[in-house]
Amino acid sequence: MSSVYIVKEGGKTESMKVVHCKNEEEELQSILMNNFNLLPGDQINPDNPSRWMLIKREMPVPDPSNGKDRWSIDFFFVDQEAKPTFVECKRYHDTRARREVVGQVLEYASNGQYYWNADDLRAHAETTAKANGSTLSEAMIAVQSGFEDSTEEFFKEVERKLKASDIRIVFFLEEAPTELKRLVEFMNAQMGTVEVLLVEAKQYNGSNIRLVVPTLYGFTERIREIKRAAAAEQNRKPIATDWESFRKNAEQKGLEEQTIAAMREVYDACKALQADISWGRGVATGSFSPIWQSIHSSIAPFSLFANGKLDTHFSSFQSTEVAKEFSTALAAKLIEGGVELPKGYQDKWLTIQPENWVLHVEMFIAALQDALRDSISQTMSG
Repeated sequence: MSSVYIVKEGGKTESMKVVHCKNEEEELQSILMNNFNLLPGDQINPDNPSRWMLIKREMPVPDPSNGKDRWSIDFFFVDQEAKPTFVECKRYHDTRARREVVGQVLEYASNGQYYWNADDLRAHAETTAKANGSTLSEAMIAVQSGFEDSTEEFFKEVERKLKASDIRIVFFLEEAPTELKRLVEFMNAQMGTVEVLLVEAKQYNGSNIRLVVPTLYGFTERIREIKRAAAAEQNRKPIATDWESFRKNAEQKGLEEQTIAAMREVYDACKALQADISWGRGVATGSFSPIWQSIHSSIAPFSLFANGKLDTHFSSFQSTEVAKEFSTALAAKLIEGGVELPKGYQDKWLTIQPENWVLHVEMFIAALQDALRDSISQTMSG
């Protein structure tokens, strides 16, 4: 039975009938594309209503088996806080608007988290803004992000939140089945920094008028408290913000002096090679990552953690020819020096245990120097 009425002259009412979509793209995706506020930001965050910037409609999602685009999420937004927001539309009579869609979107989010970076996201946002007759700067001002003067920092923050699983997933339907509402509420209570929400954009027809009434499901006051606590935990002060605090953290982890000395050698070499040092946000385990702007503007080729582990980021160095050349050269030098890299290492983030790199630290530094020199030479000759 309808619960929405039009009040006509004389005070009489006319009921409006619920209508269900037949064409998902025309009746759900298109209406959201033209009305971002159908994602009810005031219901998501009453204290600071979410405002939306569209990064891309039909955002491509890579297949983890080969790194090539295979799927797409209907919409990929960010809000003024740089929180990545995945939106998947499903009409009520689509049988996939049940449990299947949840697994589908979680897979999209996990792969997007792994493959997307700040430069790619910014490029998509610029293309989308241009297609809508605007500019990225204007979109930043419209969303009132607080990053108007630093678009680069904004997209670095988007990437950081992606990697930290500080994301939002929204299912957008014109009517939602009860089992999906219950599932969303359960997941939202269990997933810490990941928000899992459902927007029921119920549509009504009557007297040549069509109404859309968006209603949010997934948040209760108890769940909001869980999210606030998770955010507070994530936003605690990082444990390492310079070499001295990093060294102290390594000592607390019980690392041998030989390992700490090797990490200092890597740190000093990176500084000597004019890297920008980015300190990690870990509150239990510190890390540092060297960034060379001539190779990649926002991503480091590796990160070194206070527990002695060294993470290589080969998969993130495939977006430009210079980055690819550097990644290939560094890997070749490491292999030549006796470091074993698994098959398909170009598509992976690899963790090398301290026992597998500390004794080869001089070789690692030499490989880094040679790869930087070769890639810079290639850039200058090109």
